[in-house]
Amino acid sequence: MTVLQTTNTRDALVTEVRRRILSGELEPGTSLTEQGLATMFGVARPTVRSALQELVARHLVERSDGRSLRVPVLTDDDVRDLFHVRLPLEVMAVRLIVAQGRPLEGVEAELAALESLPAKASWSDRVEAHTAFHLALVEAAGSTRLSRIYPPLQEEMQLCLARLRDSYPDPAELAVEHRRLLKAVASGNPASAEAEMRDHLDRALTGLLAP
Repeated sequence: MTVLQTTNTRDALVTEVRRRILSGELEPGTSLTEQGLATMFGVARPTVRSALQELVARHLVERSDGRSLRVPVLTDDDVRDLFHVRLPLEVMAVRLIVAQGRPLEGVEAELAALESLPAKASWSDRVEAHTAFHLALVEAAGSTRLSRIYPPLQEEMQLCLARLRDSYPDPAELAVEHRRLLKAVASGNPASAEAEMRDHLDRALTGLLAP
């Protein structure tokens, strides 16, 4: 039995189930039941129910037949749809940053955190650091509404990132790619920044759709 080290058991359960989903320990299609999780973590079923409701709201758990819950199974069409929505939002963020000369200290700090992860860091840790980078990049654009609508999309995007683990035999390459992206944005050249963002997302999409 896994012991949750926190005073807020429900939030701890959300965090732990989320970590297991993003690390691949809980694979797509895995059934999640109140009783099973209650037994696994030694918590009450109402706590599990509340945690699962939060994970459903964050698109990290889905209802497979109207009632039972499972780790989402993303089809290729699902992945394409996510990227179709994501692309214009992040391209717009880059345009605003370059056009307005917005500061990038927050983005640099998140990239430094990604770069500093040890070789033995879990893939879920890398997913978290990657997500923090992209959230900071959008936040740097200075658009209140863009910052409001983007984070929920990233929650679901993390399911895609969990699938990219095998695309990075050298996990450090993930940080290298994002350093290249930030360099292009910081260059102040709008065409270069936008092209690198498009290439960055296209490479990720290609990796996800690879057979």
